Amino acid sequence: MSIIGSIGNLAVDQAALRLRLDNASRQVSTGQKAEVFGDLRPEARRAIDLRGEVARREAYSNAADRALARADAAQTVLTRLQDIAATVGAEALRAKTMSSTGAEALARTAFAALEEVAALLNTRHGGEYLFGGSDVTSPPVPDAENVASGPMATAIADAVATLDATNAATVLADTVTAATAAATTPFSAFLEGPGTTEATRAVQVADGERVQIGVFANRDQEGEVVASWGRELLRNLAVMASVTPALAVEGGGWSGLMDGVADAMGQAATSLANEQAMLGSAEQRIGAVRDRHQDTLVALRTQLGSVEEVDLAQAAADLSQLKSRLEASYEATGLLSRLSLAALLG
Repeated sequence: MSIIGSIGNLAVDQAALRLRLDNASRQVSTGQKAEVFGDLRPEARRAIDLRGEVARREAYSNAADRALARADAAQTVLTRLQDIAATVGAEALRAKTMSSTGAEALARTAFAALEEVAALLNTRHGGEYLFGGSDVTSPPVPDAENVASGPMATAIADAVATLDATNAATVLADTVTAATAAATTPFSAFLEGPGTTEATRAVQVADGERVQIGVFANRDQEGEVVASWGRELLRNLAVMASVTPALAVEGGGWSGLMDGVADAMGQAATSLANEQAMLGSAEQRIGAVRDRHQDTLVALRTQLGSVEEVDLAQAAADLSQLKSRLEASYEATGLLSRLSLAALLG
């Protein structure tokens, strides 16, 4: 073969080596075998499938994390509401033997608790109201700041003012009407309308698996609306906020009123405990599913790495070898060129 032909063959080899060198340099730089799926043949389809499964599992895992954060925020509020229900129920029982001077202090305490409960029911997490059902942009208690002087509280105060020695049951029934009537309810039109029958908010944590995490301000998990824990808290706090020293001397009427408040608060505290237990069970389910997704993601990412990622140590060694081969080829080309020139001159 002529020297010129040998030089030509070396040039072809050098072009192929440069392509391989460029590819090796990119692999060492990025850690990836290829820039596009098509260059991963014959495992391109497997890489696509693995990426899809990773994305699906990540979406479920992220949804579970958001749901757990929301549930945790709701649990904090429910714990405080249960404390208030238990405390106020105990205060109502003590109030049966309270002197007239103590009634005024009781009313002030209940007034402050009423405002706190309304504010707690309007708690938001991530920009969404926790206890408003699917209407996450509107407060469950629209006028929480003025709940202690709003339509419900005013109607309840009017009912309580009629208390005498024998009509405690009638007064309590009138306060229930005040807390549920459309004109005086403290809750939003959505909660008192379509919200009373809508499905509880749930999170999709896996294919075909949804877990309920919603809590309604005016509705229990069992679907109770009229005597739900939220309504009973607001109603009975409004009753106690309306008492006066004069009412405390009404004998049987006063005792019957306080018994009614204590019973209702006890039931509200029990309902809140049930709400917390059900939400806690949901949190456990969500956490367990999320953990399974995350464990699976570790395996999936390992498999994807074996398809898409290079062994950096091996890639670096290959790069060094390619550089040496290309340099040797250039030296051979230079040597042949000098021989060719010498032959021409000779």
